[in-house]
Amino acid sequence: TSPLAWRESFEIMTILQINKFYYLKGGAERYLFELSSWLEEAGERVIPFAMAHPDNEPSAYARFFPSFVATRGVGLGWQALRTLGRMTYSLTARRRLAQLIVQTRPDVAHLHNVYTQLSPSILHALTDMRVPVVMTVHDQNLIGPQYNVPAVGCGVDLRGMSVFEAASSRFHQDSYVKSLIQAGVFALHRRLGLYKRHVDVFVAPSLYMKRQLVAYGFPEEKIRVVRYGIDAQTITPRLDNDGYVLFVGRLSEEKGIETVIELGRLLPDITFKIVGRGPDMDRLHQLAHGLKNVTFLGYRSGKELADLYRGAVCTLLPSRVHENAPLTALESMALGTPMIASDVGGVGEIVEDGVSGFLVAPTDVMAWAEAVMRLVHDEGLQDRMAVAARSRVERHFRLEDHFAQIQTIYRELTDSLYG
Repeated sequence: TSPLAWRESFEIMTILQINKFYYLKGGAERYLFELSSWLEEAGERVIPFAMAHPDNEPSAYARFFPSFVATRGVGLGWQALRTLGRMTYSLTARRRLAQLIVQTRPDVAHLHNVYTQLSPSILHALTDMRVPVVMTVHDQNLIGPQYNVPAVGCGVDLRGMSVFEAASSRFHQDSYVKSLIQAGVFALHRRLGLYKRHVDVFVAPSLYMKRQLVAYGFPEEKIRVVRYGIDAQTITPRLDNDGYVLFVGRLSEEKGIETVIELGRLLPDITFKIVGRGPDMDRLHQLAHGLKNVTFLGYRSGKELADLYRGAVCTLLPSRVHENAPLTALESMALGTPMIASDVGGVGEIVEDGVSGFLVAPTDVMAWAEAVMRLVHDEGLQDRMAVAARSRVERHFRLEDHFAQIQTIYRELTDSLYG
């Protein structure tokens, strides 16, 4: 069947949303679900494609999902070979996606994080069946074997290294063999240029990410900067605060929670609350042992999380990697809570230093302590930054603008393909 026969009208679009997970695992998945919900409310038809996983949300299309493959805790043997095959080029994912395309006849495909569990094999299925491809670049895995690039002084930047040099750092699960595989697969995909050739538009959520993509050889004409957004009009900002300092995020090494704990030691009269869960939870609890002013609250969401933001003097973002466009910054600022954040990646495109918060070098603990004390002990500064934070989100990070830009990209691609 000709692809032209699939498009009876421009009134309703059928959009594939493709991500390796179909449950709320992290920021990329949260974005996927929010975008899908908005598109459906706008009258579009959304079709998910992901790896089968026991935690997945229900879907009428789950029968097309390629089987679950483990990537952690895998030893030598058949399972390791299966995982390697899936990472390198998954024939199963390509075949299943082709079947889904025939069944649903999509107008456009929107890729998110597809590395490892799906592989770039799905790009060939989309190209073969003439489905235009948009890809949101949520992390740095297109330009290096790491999902996150360490900030200066916070680790080894593997970009530009040979496969064996990268593997020697044991960057992946502290294993030489797994790091070698990860670096080798990345090098192969980069050499083949599969993403460069088969993705029609890369959506960069920050100028920082666009610059990184261009620097590593991605065609500038294919890259659009579309900043994440938040619906501030549905969020009531705070009127006052309860005097504590807040961290919200995944409890993992790259998020720099050790900085929060160190601040707890340096500033015993200030209360620090840590929201989130993750692989470093036990280690961080041990590190904070004996600190009565540091409290771990576990996972929080919805109204409970919003109230925690409202009650905070400020929110900390002490990341030790080059963040792309952290959603926690938008959440905090929409509620009128200023940010103290690492001056890394695209963070400075959200937080205005000295206006809606402070930007600090991630390794300078004394500068972090000074910024916290300035906000905690200066109510006038708190009020000014709270107003500025809310205003910046309202003016520059409107959710409706973000989604409208994404929808425009979809329309432009289908117009160019189908005339």
